[in-house]
Amino acid sequence: MTFPLTTVEQSWSTGVRALLYATALIYLFLGVNIVSDKFVASIEVITSKKKRIRHRSTGRIVTVAVWNGTVANLTLMALGSSAPEILLSVVETTMGRFYSGQLGPSTIVGSAAFNLFMIIAVCIMSIPSTEVRRIKETNVFFVTAAFSIFAYLWMLFICSISSPDVIDPWEACLTLAFMPVLIFISYLADIGYFTGGRQPLAVQCARPLGIEDDHQAIFQGRFVGRSSSSLPSDVSEIDFSPNSEAKRPSGGVIAFPADTWDVASGLEAREVAIPVLRRQSTAGTVSCKYRLEGRTAVPGYDFVAADGELVFGPGDARAFVPVTLLPKRLGEHKDMFQVILEEADGDGEFDSRTDGGETSCVLTVTIHNENDDLARFSATVRASRWFDGVVNMDSWRLSVRTWREEIVASVTQVVEDEDETPSTLDWAMHIASVPWKAPMAVVVPPSNLAGGWPCFIMSLAVIGGLTCWVIDFAELFGCVVGIEDSITAITFVALGTSMPDLFASKTAACQDEWADASIVNVTGSNSVNVFLGIGLSWTMSAIYWAMQGATDEWKIINGDFVEQYPGGAFVVRSGDLGFSVVVFTLAAMVALTLISARRTRFGGELGGPYLPKLMSSVLLVLLWLFYILLSIWKIAHKDASFGEQAFAILIGACILENVLLACGVVAWLTRSPEGMAKLKDIEVGGEVADGGPKALEAAPQLPPLHTLTMLGRTGAVGTLLPGGHKAPAGLADGLRLAAGGASLR
Repeated sequence: MTFPLTTVEQSWSTGVRALLYATALIYLFLGVNIVSDKFVASIEVITSKKKRIRHRSTGRIVTVAVWNGTVANLTLMALGSSAPEILLSVVETTMGRFYSGQLGPSTIVGSAAFNLFMIIAVCIMSIPSTEVRRIKETNVFFVTAAFSIFAYLWMLFICSISSPDVIDPWEACLTLAFMPVLIFISYLADIGYFTGGRQPLAVQCARPLGIEDDHQAIFQGRFVGRSSSSLPSDVSEIDFSPNSEAKRPSGGVIAFPADTWDVASGLEAREVAIPVLRRQSTAGTVSCKYRLEGRTAVPGYDFVAADGELVFGPGDARAFVPVTLLPKRLGEHKDMFQVILEEADGDGEFDSRTDGGETSCVLTVTIHNENDDLARFSATVRASRWFDGVVNMDSWRLSVRTWREEIVASVTQVVEDEDETPSTLDWAMHIASVPWKAPMAVVVPPSNLAGGWPCFIMSLAVIGGLTCWVIDFAELFGCVVGIEDSITAITFVALGTSMPDLFASKTAACQDEWADASIVNVTGSNSVNVFLGIGLSWTMSAIYWAMQGATDEWKIINGDFVEQYPGGAFVVRSGDLGFSVVVFTLAAMVALTLISARRTRFGGELGGPYLPKLMSSVLLVLLWLFYILLSIWKIAHKDASFGEQAFAILIGACILENVLLACGVVAWLTRSPEGMAKLKDIEVGGEVADGGPKALEAAPQLPPLHTLTMLGRTGAVGTLLPGGHKAPAGLADGLRLAAGGASLR
């Protein structure tokens, strides 16, 4: 333990020390978040790497990503978002001489609860009520969701059933081995192995049929696959809106004349125009976006980065992309960049046989050096040419310049947008974070250096070092306040390590077209946390004690296990952890059911009508509180019997149900104009009547509260009103959380 640095702190008052340690813990989380941003940036650079290969069927050279998207999300991206939790578990184990700690496992479970409940709740509410976000890779979601439940059931099995309170080496190794199993099965799901060889269509196969009472009636299409690889199926997007007719895209096919293009650059900059053709049809106006992307060519050194829009008017069959080539140095090698066309509009489309497929069109441009003839007469230039072939000098210059700019910006840049005027809060956050940002900018290189790997390694090392201090201050804070380390872990530490994920997921939910970055990443990260975070630390400890044997210290600490395990073993007392895992698993099942029900009922997992999404978020928040409060209760009542634990879960579920019901009624009363009127009078036919018996008979009557059935008991919310009355639309929207069964209409 590094802290406390002196023994003088022990003479300070408890309140001062608690405030000091809590402040230090929060400040450490700020530093971890800052370096985590660099870590994630390096991972994005690594996983965005592309290569050019020859297509097997067409024989054409095409550009493909080196990393499969699903594999990248479950490996490097999951490691990036979960690095603090994973390193916390590993560092605590090594610092604790391979004895079981409370912070690591409890933080992982607590972080999983915060991610699944709170982050998704925020993402649901962040989408406008007129929009929804759907999961695109549904097969991958099903796999990661199933593994996220299995991971915690597996923890419960090895901690409480297989060998109670002891983790054998085979159990720990198998936990770690589930990580590649998860990646492999998710990869198979991503490539369509489980759907007959094709990926599932994640396209919404219809347009809204109409809007009534703030919710949309959406036709839900089924996924179409093929049962045999020799029987291909053809699936189109169909518009079922009124007066629609089946028609083919009439705007033509947008493509380059070839897949590659050669240009030359000399000692001076020059302008070139890359032609873009419109084939098969020139009727109407079509457009597409274009952008330039470097490969070995570096923007700002070999060409000027640019993006824009190409517009083909009626009858236009050709357009041009302007490109500015920068001067080539003597001895510099040829370089490549790509012109990418995407987002075709106006019934235009791309040729699926060209590089880029149906969604884009890619042209690879090679910049040749006109100065090669001059270079052969100078030994210095020849040496420079050889060195440029080993290390891309332009890329190196860009990295050095970026590094210098990041160091300066860490001190001088208050807000990211230069046109934005910093507020008082921005200045306060900048001043507080400069002691972190400035050293990080010096120690951690930029993500564009050497493919992102130096930034990846250094930021991971810094996170590991800061995690050691997080452990120290978390234990000191718990000791001073008088709470267990496990309570500190599932609350303060879990929130501190998960807050960056909250803001990143909210931003992704608002900006992305799909909900994968908000939901699939959560289920995938929760699985990775167990398999890698707990699996790695427990494997190290289990193997260590299997080889070390029972020491005198081990016998003192684990005296009640000496008779059963005279040769020593890795002891993990599962009482509080096992109960916490059970509660989380039950709540996670309800949350995943809610997410699936939202897709069925509202056409997407995120967003949708206001009252249903509000109630969905309220339910998820209540599930998080359900987990936190029950876990704290169990830690405070360590000797609670199995019956008492089951009864506590039942009571918690009943309280959750009633609070949710009360929130639903209050939400309708405060949101709906009809509800507000009912608080004062009874509104009938647009006129406010006296609150007499006749008005009460004419108004639609609400059913007794006990007739409302909440999600998690029958899978349906609501029932038909007695007497055939129609319930107010606002109340129906507010309480319908799942499909199936009778509903309030």
